[in-house]
Amino acid sequence: MEQRLNLSIVIPTNGRVSLVRRLLKSLISERKAYPYGETEVLIVNSGDENDAEQIEKLCHTYQAIFIPGENSVRKKRNLGIKNAQYEVVLFLDSDVAATDGLLKYHAEGFLNATEENLGGVFGLTRFVGRKTWWWKVVEQTTYLDSFSFAERFPYNSWTIGNNVSFYRSVLLEVGMFEVNFPFPLGGDDLDMTYRITKSGYLIKSCPQAVTLHSTETWNHPKAIYDRTHRWGSMDYFLSQRHPEIFVDCIPKSGILFAGAFLAGGILSALFRSGQSLFHVLLWFLLHVIIVYIYDCIHGEGGNPLYYAMGKMIRAFYRMYYQKAGLKNHDISCIHKEMSFSLEQTKYMQKRENAVFSIYLITFLVMLLSVCIGRLI
Repeated sequence: MEQRLNLSIVIPTNGRVSLVRRLLKSLISERKAYPYGETEVLIVNSGDENDAEQIEKLCHTYQAIFIPGENSVRKKRNLGIKNAQYEVVLFLDSDVAATDGLLKYHAEGFLNATEENLGGVFGLTRFVGRKTWWWKVVEQTTYLDSFSFAERFPYNSWTIGNNVSFYRSVLLEVGMFEVNFPFPLGGDDLDMTYRITKSGYLIKSCPQAVTLHSTETWNHPKAIYDRTHRWGSMDYFLSQRHPEIFVDCIPKSGILFAGAFLAGGILSALFRSGQSLFHVLLWFLLHVIIVYIYDCIHGEGGNPLYYAMGKMIRAFYRMYYQKAGLKNHDISCIHKEMSFSLEQTKYMQKRENAVFSIYLITFLVMLLSVCIGRLI
């Protein structure tokens, strides 16, 4: 008996005419070659009138359905789900392009499944395009990790909102994407896909299903800052919805050194001497250098300038997470961090223990230097 599985492809966008054109063009051959039934593409757009007119023309040219939506990725995805007429919904971001076999591999993930409780299939995203100075900084953060989950894990507790497909019935069962988060985008894909696994469904990896993500939408500091602000702040709200995925951790060095700098500043003011502050600065620099060497030994270092900027971005990320918690009179954000698996928790704890040991060792070195300095 011939296997059939019809696909609805939902693409939220806010203008981005040239990127939408690239994506729709890449889907034409994929849809023609799709062997398992019918496909439809739903472009849900919230751009200005001029962009909307151009995207509507693109939809006509590339046999897609144009749907006007609000300026909220969550609401646009939900609108796509509601308007989808087929049993499986594939989500693609507007800044990616399809590669050969994308639709076929997603369908085969469902059609050839041996899992009775399969809910979704997650593909791989590779980044292509110009790698600016800022992109090299992003590579020193953890921001790109989730795009490669499909080649690292056979199943996923959660996924990003790109190159991932689900049974439409499952999406409706879990209530689709949450629209009442405080930011217009960010965190909703993690929340919704994790609710699917909490409901007992599996999200299976399919690394053969590849999309090519443009670096264009990441290659400038505002884009990085906006993500840092949104994602850091959203972590707190996710911790309230899913406290089980936040584990206890040692307070980060940034918090410890902030306290040390505050204490050093107070002592310097009291004794009218900058020595205390200078010693804390010396301690901080020594700590940073040794942590960098540790990360290089474990394959996580790199160009020191990019590394330092990447760590600064991560520090801001945690600052926004902690700020959101403190605004809600919750100090747990100081000692809680997100972890989705036992393996991730073990890795986090190993690195935290190493960094805290370095923190103590460098503190002792700093005290020793102070004592020697006074003796001399």
